[in-house]
Amino acid sequence: MNALGEAIRTLMSRRGLTGAQLGEEIGLSATSVSRIIQGHAKPKQVTLSRLMKRLCVSPEDEQLILRAFTGVTVPAVEEPVSDDPKNTAAERERVERWLEARTQAITFKNAVARELEKAGITYRRDACDGIASADFLIDVRGKRVAIECKFNVSRDFDKTVGVARLLRELMRCDFVIITVPFEGDFAASAQTDSPTIQVLTIAETARLVKECAA
Repeated sequence: MNALGEAIRTLMSRRGLTGAQLGEEIGLSATSVSRIIQGHAKPKQVTLSRLMKRLCVSPEDEQLILRAFTGVTVPAVEEPVSDDPKNTAAERERVERWLEARTQAITFKNAVARELEKAGITYRRDACDGIASADFLIDVRGKRVAIECKFNVSRDFDKTVGVARLLRELMRCDFVIITVPFEGDFAASAQTDSPTIQVLTIAETARLVKECAA
C-alpha cells in the first residue's frame, strides 16, 4: 500500500465506508477501488475528483489526498463501472473547466497584443529560444523585454515568477513583465526581483515598454 492508499483508507474509515460502498458511489468496481488502495493503480483525474468529493469534509482531508496523489507513479489503469453517467458528467465538467480556462488565457493574451499594437510597439509573439519561450518578446533601443501573460493569478503564481527568472536568464532579457488582469497581493512574490521582474496590468505593461522605446 502506498501513501495514497493509506490516505483513502483513513478517510474511508472516518466516513464509515467499505471499498464496495465507495466504489458504487464514485463509479468504480470494488476491484478498482482495491487496486488503488493497494497501490497497483493510479486514479484518473475524474476519479480523484469524485473520491475527494465523497471522502473529504475539510481542507485538511483534501490536502491529505492531494499530497499522497502527487507521489503516485504507477500507471493510471482502472476498471470503471460500465456506462456510469456520473463519471461521464464529472469528466465533461472537468474538461469544460479546463477549456474555459484556456479560452480565458488566450483572450487575455490577445488583449495584451492589441494594447501593444495600439502603443505602436513591435513584438514577436510566442518567441522561442532553446528551451525558453515567452508570450511576447520585444527588442527596443538595445533592450530586450519578455512578457508573460498570467490571467489566472490565483493558480501557481510563484511558478510564473520562477519562469520569469529563467526567461530573464535564458533569453538574455533586461527585464521581464508578468502581465496580469488586475493588481493584487500575489505580486509580492516578485518583489525581491524588482525591477528586473515586474508585475503589471495590461495598460501599465504597454506604458512601460513605450517608455523604453522613447
